Amino acid sequence: MKILVFVKQVADTEARITITNNGRSLEVENKYALNFFDEFAIEEALRIKERLKDVEVVVCSYGPKRSIEALRTAIAMGADRAVLIDSKDLDTDDPLITAKILSGFAKGDGFDMILCGKQAIDDENATIGPMVAEMLHIPHVGLVTKIETPEGGEVRVDRDIEGGRQTVKVKLPCLLIVQKGINEPRVPLITGVMKAMKANIPVLDPATYGIDVNSCTKEEAKVKVVRYESPGGRPPVKFIEGATAEEKAKRLIKVLKEEARVL
Repeated sequence: MKILVFVKQVADTEARITITNNGRSLEVENKYALNFFDEFAIEEALRIKERLKDVEVVVCSYGPKRSIEALRTAIAMGADRAVLIDSKDLDTDDPLITAKILSGFAKGDGFDMILCGKQAIDDENATIGPMVAEMLHIPHVGLVTKIETPEGGEVRVDRDIEGGRQTVKVKLPCLLIVQKGINEPRVPLITGVMKAMKANIPVLDPATYGIDVNSCTKEEAKVKVVRYESPGGRPPVKFIEGATAEEKAKRLIKVLKEEARVL
């Protein structure tokens, strides 16, 4: 059995991010990490491998060459191999193009199951998984919180729904989108880190898998950034003074009526 896991390298949550003068792009401090939700997908693939034994876990990312560091994290956790599809010549983050490239890799490399994290924490698109599944013509399930051991050409999963939980059976091959709570990602052992440092991670051109790169340019993108804007500043905090709780309550009501005008 082969499990593919699609991951993304994103800006670290502590990285400094500023908007350029033209408002069309971002300047990101050189601090990057494996996407938070993708760690759950890798961990779940490794747990399935531990139960079934005869499983290969392949981790793939589409991005710039610095994304190799995120793939080394996956190797350190226990993935068998990793592949980077270089985005240098395409220079686009359009989710449809990303899905087209990842689905092309899946067709060429082969798979029985694809796991994805719920979303990337940088753009919050949460659309790559479903689009890849549609392009591959395979079933997909989102918001997955439990994956049982695949058996008999199908897998049983639990997923969150409004006000409850749903259990479904999905025929393989399939794509599952996992979310926080499905597991607790492992911390790589030093032996895994050493293995990851020595691992040879191939960097491939998108055309390697027969993808028409002419249809994956900025000009062909369906989603284009118009501009970035900073979130509005927080209003100043107003402290309500008073000798007693009753006095503070009266002043608060007065502020809500006369200044905030919400009463």
